[in-house]
Amino acid sequence: MVEEKKKEYHVKEGLKKYVTGHSNWIARFFSILFISTILGVICGFTMVGFNYLLILFSFGFSFLPYFLSPLIAGALTSLVVKMGVKKNLFRIMGTGATQFVEEVSEPALSYERGPILLGKTFATSWTFGSGMVCGKEGPGLLIGANLGHILSKRFKRYELHKHDYYFIGASACTSAILRAPISGALFCAELPYSNHIRYTSLLPSIFASTIAFLIFSLFFGYEPLIPLNLSILGQINYVTLLPLLIFFGIFIGIISFLFIHLMKSWQELLKNKFRGRRGFWTLPLIGGALYSIFLFIIIPYMGCDLHNVLIHPDTDFLTFFTTAVENTCMELLIPLTLLFVLAILFSIGFYNSAGIILPLMVLGALVGGIFGVYFFPEYPELFVILGISAMLGASINNPVTAIIIIVEMTWEPFLFIPAGIATIIAYIFSGPSAIIPGQKIVKEIETFDEDQVVIEG
Repeated sequence: MVEEKKKEYHVKEGLKKYVTGHSNWIARFFSILFISTILGVICGFTMVGFNYLLILFSFGFSFLPYFLSPLIAGALTSLVVKMGVKKNLFRIMGTGATQFVEEVSEPALSYERGPILLGKTFATSWTFGSGMVCGKEGPGLLIGANLGHILSKRFKRYELHKHDYYFIGASACTSAILRAPISGALFCAELPYSNHIRYTSLLPSIFASTIAFLIFSLFFGYEPLIPLNLSILGQINYVTLLPLLIFFGIFIGIISFLFIHLMKSWQELLKNKFRGRRGFWTLPLIGGALYSIFLFIIIPYMGCDLHNVLIHPDTDFLTFFTTAVENTCMELLIPLTLLFVLAILFSIGFYNSAGIILPLMVLGALVGGIFGVYFFPEYPELFVILGISAMLGASINNPVTAIIIIVEMTWEPFLFIPAGIATIIAYIFSGPSAIIPGQKIVKEIETFDEDQVVIEG
């Protein structure tokens, strides 16, 4: 009788502990999802406003000669930086990805967030609107991270690290503007590291990103960012195509390696030349002026169907180029790619406020087009799309993001296998360097008791 009561007591205690532990687990995650929902809603509407700002500047610059707009945009960025030197507005120069990596890697980082946030938002808006090579995700990273920072002060009691708020906010803003909720969250989770993904914030980031994406889509349409009509995708035998995919991955990896070191050497040269001088703030102005001269000389000699690779290149150009590559003269593709690299040097290379994702996508599409026309002339458009994924994954050390983002942006699930093969090979052959400075190397040291994670610069 006593033994039966003891057993009954132990069963009740075990059941009670299980129910309590399970309830705490659910309550913890519901509180985290609550924070994710708030950030998702705020970031979604914020990105709607940001996209309208991009449209406004694009409309305003459309009244000016195309070759004057980059000069004005560069001058405006330099002026804002010059006026805000004491507020550390040098941080608005560059891609925004670098600043995000610093934000989540340096716990003691402290600066006036408001002026930098506004400066970055407007600087990228007029850079994009002027027609220079420019991605949109840079401000999204900083806007989202700062929104997360503000919310982390309001909800300290929730079981989230301060940096998790940064990741969730940055993911939601980036996912909305790229219209890719899963890969947007993965991008932010992978970006600060060269060999690691921050899993602790990944699930709430995907949740917040989905909410932000749905809100953004209410205003700008629920459709793929790069709409395609590639009926051949379901008919290709990827087993027989495997050697070509591996060769393509190696090809993209080598191109990415060369491009990364070209950009790093170029920016290091400019930084050293202007280091210690008050004239560092003039770099966007100089770059904008060179971009204007560049357009004035080059555009009259380009066909009107290809000039958009240098003036306002965006996802519409990617869609156009994918379908038009088959009819594009091979003699034009290589010089077109070299001209685009030069355009990147004048815009991002001179620290204009511009995201890096879209320029890498366009560069990958051009390089993929060259490869496809030479080695797979039956369907060269396939390698245009694969080039986007492979170049992105190799250049920023984010292969998982790059594989998934091309599927999300095109809504073509058949791309997952070839994009995975080409991107992983390209990532390997591009080497450990990335175009984003400051990425950390994470080493896992296995012990008998636990896994210790060591982060090295």
